[in-house]
Amino acid sequence: MRPRAARSLVGARSTSEVVDVALEHLIRAERLRQDVAAYRRRPPTEAEREVALPAEAVDLDDETDWEAAYSEDEA
Repeated sequence: MRPRAARSLVGARSTSEVVDVALEHLIRAERLRQDVAAYRRRPPTEAEREVALPAEAVDLDDETDWEAAYSEDEA
């Protein structure tokens, strides 16, 4: 029952593919956990904080309909 439910949830064709997806999720989650733990041990430096500050995004605020420009319906 669980393998069938898992295949349906992730759109996999086989239980092996479900295992691959599950392992990828586990790897990402553990890397994130380790990154957070490392961050908590050593806070960012002033230079690192400056890199994270938002840049000016003036040119991004325009009238372009990006959804239409990159529509998947185009053939």
